[in-house]
Amino acid sequence: MDEQLKKRLIGAGVLAAVAVIFVPMLLESRPEQQPPGEIPPPPPRKPFDSRLLREPVPPPARVAPLVPRASESSEPVAPSAAASADTSQTESKPAKVPTAPRTGLAAWVVQVGSFSSRDNARRLAAKLRKAGLQVLDPERIDLRGKVLYRVQVGPVLEKAEAVAMLPKVNKIAGTKGKVRSYP
Repeated sequence: MDEQLKKRLIGAGVLAAVAVIFVPMLLESRPEQQPPGEIPPPPPRKPFDSRLLREPVPPPARVAPLVPRASESSEPVAPSAAASADTSQTESKPAKVPTAPRTGLAAWVVQVGSFSSRDNARRLAAKLRKAGLQVLDPERIDLRGKVLYRVQVGPVLEKAEAVAMLPKVNKIAGTKGKVRSYP
């Protein structure tokens, strides 16, 4: 091929590439932009309306604490024995439990048990939820090299409420729970 022809073909290719790149840029219309130094004006101000402040606000509703049922013995009832136990038990008032003075945020939970199987912990949590108790998701803990899943009912703000829940939780779960501070 002739040297002159090669140069012409290369030149034509370069011109075609430049045209493909720059012609669309020239034909596009650019949106108008504000100069960077100008700030748009603020929206119009409305006068403050204090009618909402004059309406009375009802006080928050107080939730009654749970009242435990007196059990026939202080020992935990096995799940099979709980089903066959007499359900006509008398109710009694919870014993007064001294609470720690409030210093910041504090809460209490009933620790129902710790399980090596996550499925067992989830089943117990579901059983307690079905009974109407507020149950935290099973918490994974490492204890002396073993992985355990802790099931807890609560949290509640008063220790007396947690102590009052303890007999009901023990009866439903068939375990001997403990009241612990949370977290």
